[in-house]
Amino acid sequence: MVRLAADRLDATLTAVADSTQALGRTYARLAAKGNQEHPDALNVQQWQALALRQGNTIGFQSWPGDRNTSPAFQSPYASYYSYGDREPNVALARQLNLFKVLVPTFRTAYESFPFSWVYMTTADGAMMIYPYLPIGEAVNNQVPTREIYYTSANFKQRQTGWTQPYLDLVGAGMMVTVSYPVYQGDVLLGVMSRDITLQQLSESVLSHLGSVPDSSALIVTNQGLAIGANKPMLSAEIIQVDTQSGSDVLYFRTAEGLAAIPETDAVASSSALINGLVEQVVSQARQGKNQVRLSHEGQCVLSAPVNQTGWLVILILPQDG
Repeated sequence: MVRLAADRLDATLTAVADSTQALGRTYARLAAKGNQEHPDALNVQQWQALALRQGNTIGFQSWPGDRNTSPAFQSPYASYYSYGDREPNVALARQLNLFKVLVPTFRTAYESFPFSWVYMTTADGAMMIYPYLPIGEAVNNQVPTREIYYTSANFKQRQTGWTQPYLDLVGAGMMVTVSYPVYQGDVLLGVMSRDITLQQLSESVLSHLGSVPDSSALIVTNQGLAIGANKPMLSAEIIQVDTQSGSDVLYFRTAEGLAAIPETDAVASSSALINGLVEQVVSQARQGKNQVRLSHEGQCVLSAPVNQTGWLVILILPQDG
């Protein structure tokens, strides 16, 4: 059962990673063709007329009607942004025109996994995000090419890379991002990324594991960082502690285990029993055991890894369960 749950989670994450890679390759292919094949391409002056600046961020209207009345958060429109001091020029206009062409593809990708954002960050700081993110939220991004969603791409092998779970800046809870570096020959065009909301993702898996009375189902990283739990009390603690700290800090680990983690803000959960059980699972997983089965303090513990990210799916059952 645990192995099936881990495989199900892995299949979803793999599909999102494959989609991100496919979007990146589509971007590279369209960029190679240039703007001559885009009959609705706008020129620099037209993009300047659609620009709205807030701080160091320029947003461009992507919706019909009055540009001063922007869509609501996560409306079915793309967001176009440029970061830094540059004004719209020929190079930026070409990127924005390419973004316009990709909107239907982004929309389809999002609708296949509606608990994730889809976005492209170019090497010189332009971004397209779907669904719509208002400029007031977009200015939270500083230099986008220095953000974790950009730097987590596997540039060396030109493959997708995953972030550790983190707290979303716009209130969507715990997230994880997969990013793919987009190249044209040896020139880096940018990074294609997708965010996944972990609460929705983990609930879809853990709900199938918690059917046994008095059982607990968990998803943690390979260091024991809490991603999700089926018990309302445990789940609420994850959300509360991480939200209050503004970061992902709650671990199912013992005090001794936390001492070995370089994260100085790490906090152990309030459940000493679960902390002790997960500590043993993490220890055995670190020794290379693909699946873990152990008994401790009247509990039977089963664990299996998620291949895409190295996370652990854990089921804790009463010994006679």
